[in-house]
Amino acid sequence: MATPERARAGRGNATATAIATNRWGPYSGAGDFAGNMAIILASLLAALALALALHAGVRCLLRRRRLQREGRGVDGAAEGDPEKPAVAEPAPPPPLPPLLVYSASGTRLAGAAAHECAICLAEFADGDAVRAMPSCGHGFHARCIERWLAVPAPAAGSRRPSCPTCRAPAAPPP
Repeated sequence: MATPERARAGRGNATATAIATNRWGPYSGAGDFAGNMAIILASLLAALALALALHAGVRCLLRRRRLQREGRGVDGAAEGDPEKPAVAEPAPPPPLPPLLVYSASGTRLAGAAAHECAICLAEFADGDAVRAMPSCGHGFHARCIERWLAVPAPAAGSRRPSCPTCRAPAAPPP
């Protein structure tokens, strides 16, 4: 005769076997977890590859459209477009003012601060190379004014053909 403990143990064992063979329960596919995870990971990897390819294609198309709008070929070289006017080359830099040798008694420069360079703010010393602007007469160290005229202006994108003090044109008046 079976004891109640043994009957309960037998029923528990039968219940555990019934759950494992039941294909309709919530944990029925727990044995296929590795297979399901492999399918999910492969799907995510394929989606990532597709997204990266789509991104690269869109960037390529946008780059081509931008280059065509700018009038250049796909390789970046300028294409000849008969409908677009040719871009004029920038004007040559203005001629440099004549070079003078500064002396406190003999050199006459215009301006209230005629004894100092308005670019570097250093005083002129006897024997310094000085250039006086032909249109206004303001004087500067030769190296300072050469750099001033050679450096592109920040906003205009072109050379600064003017006096740093009064903005008079660097070229002599006609």
